[in-house]
Amino acid sequence: MSAQTYIIDVIEGRRKGVFVKGALLAMSGVFEMGVKLRNLAFDRHWFKETKVDIPVISIGNIIAGGTGKTAFIQRLAKDLRSKGKVSILSRGYRSEIEKVGGSLHLIEQSRITPEVCGDEAYLLFKSLPDAVLFVGKDRVLNAQRAVYHEADLILLDDGMQYRSLHRNLEIVMLHGDDLYGRGFFLPRGYLRDSPKRLESADAIIVNHIQDLNHFHEMEKEIGAWTKAPVIGTRMVPEEIETSCGERLPDLKDRRIGVFCGLGKPDSFFKTLSEIGGEIVEKWILPDHIGPTEEELTHFADRCAERGCDIIVCSEKDWVKLPLDLDLPMTLGYLKADLKVVTGKEQYEELLQTIQTLLPKKEHA
Repeated sequence: MSAQTYIIDVIEGRRKGVFVKGALLAMSGVFEMGVKLRNLAFDRHWFKETKVDIPVISIGNIIAGGTGKTAFIQRLAKDLRSKGKVSILSRGYRSEIEKVGGSLHLIEQSRITPEVCGDEAYLLFKSLPDAVLFVGKDRVLNAQRAVYHEADLILLDDGMQYRSLHRNLEIVMLHGDDLYGRGFFLPRGYLRDSPKRLESADAIIVNHIQDLNHFHEMEKEIGAWTKAPVIGTRMVPEEIETSCGERLPDLKDRRIGVFCGLGKPDSFFKTLSEIGGEIVEKWILPDHIGPTEEELTHFADRCAERGCDIIVCSEKDWVKLPLDLDLPMTLGYLKADLKVVTGKEQYEELLQTIQTLLPKKEHA
């Protein structure tokens, strides 16, 4: 078991770890102080923001992982593509390009892999052929590159904590099952920023909404921090696509093995159960970490022993898998789409607000 997995088990209460909790809480206090000082420096303009000539829309969160930023960026980019040329700036978390500190313009798919640019950037690249993607830690530089490539609009992925780049709108994603990251800053909880930052948000997206009552509960809680409009979304499953090219509409009467490297895997498991799958074997990897072929083969053997009919992963995990796998059973991934389920009028108003920010083009 990795240290990251152990810490997650402590945060989630699956392990007691009294002394570990104390150590994590102490580190949490140091992290929180650092966050507050950094935000103060930007609020007092001791650190400067760089502004570019086209609007920047930040999509971020206050907790580490699992809120659905990538899926919302897909939704937003698709809904805005008729309005102008959209550019997406991604950090490329845990990618080779992040490690070397470079900047990558994703234009030639044959030369791009998830290891090079990061799993989320790669997924956006595959699913949004009309968008222009730049990957790298220096998103000021990449924003300037987006302007040079004549983009009309920038979507700043994971932008809430990247305050070096001026943004015109701040959109914050929250998880409907855990708004505030278990109430502690990293590494004792999942908070990476204070809920007070929600006050500066222009829109709040609460993902994984169960029903209208759930949405209103979350809306009331969030109202204590911000007056921004609240929009409810959820991932709606479309089908299971397998390595054999099959397209399964559901998983009724199927025993399934599931693996994923997601920030909040329980939401993924719940979705699979909703479409009829009986989960008999689970494997949770650290967020953004893909399995090796050997590890996946061992997992497939366990699933076969438990009588599974199929192994299912998320689309983000799927893009990281080796191409020529030889497993004892069918492997597939869940195709799902983020839908606005409550606050549709507010979402349309958000799209209209973004449209008003776009540069007016002269027509011959």
